[in-house]
Amino acid sequence: MTASSSSHATVLTVLNLKGGVGKTHTTWLLASVSHERGKRLLAIDTDPQGNLTNSFLRDGEKTPGVERLLDPSTDADVHSLIRRTQYPTIDIIPASSAVVRFDLSDQRAWEQADLHRSFVEPVNELRDRYDLIVFDCPPRLSLTSFAALCASDFVIVPLEAADWGAQGIMQVTAAIDYVRSRFNRRLQLLGYLVSRFKRRRAYQQSYLSQLRAHFGPKTFDTVIPDLAQFERSVTDAVLIYPACPGQFRGPYRP
Repeated sequence: MTASSSSHATVLTVLNLKGGVGKTHTTWLLASVSHERGKRLLAIDTDPQGNLTNSFLRDGEKTPGVERLLDPSTDADVHSLIRRTQYPTIDIIPASSAVVRFDLSDQRAWEQADLHRSFVEPVNELRDRYDLIVFDCPPRLSLTSFAALCASDFVIVPLEAADWGAQGIMQVTAAIDYVRSRFNRRLQLLGYLVSRFKRRRAYQQSYLSQLRAHFGPKTFDTVIPDLAQFERSVTDAVLIYPACPGQFRGPYRP
């Protein structure tokens, strides 16, 4: 995975239709790796639950966020929406419950209003400020998810080592193909990332083998372990490597 040029950020969407499979954890891990390597990262939280926002911004201050980019009645300056975090290389555009009224499910309506392109120009304005821009999406194919796909270069689909048919993988893959064919030709599926992996569970090892057999090289070699320290690192807003020293090495190393 490389940026489109030496001065332009790579833009990623993290998306799955099932809750609890590690979308926000994946974004947190990407932020941790970027920080460790001295790379500038912007996280864009598009989930009305705002879990990523709550982890990075502990003051609880209500400020305008991503909903301003989705509101056709405003002419929001994307730079004014960026919040600094406690980590000098990581910024965030926050989300709150205000996103709900723009998180539409009527695809025909938002395409007619051109709302699915809401993030394209703002993201392009920011590409020269960051090495990586990551959209953390809600667990559904609504306006915010499609808008993120339209503005992205790549998609990571986190999933558990379990029945992938029940995790909406085919629907997500179809959505990626649709956006690529209609709105964003550069969009690529970077891969399926197994998270919350319990390596001592035989059934998870079996599902992991099945995933790799079915999806081939689109299944990442890296898997994200199911660690209590990892869960706490997100909750307590501590980046992964200080929180889990020595745990992300070998097959777990991104």
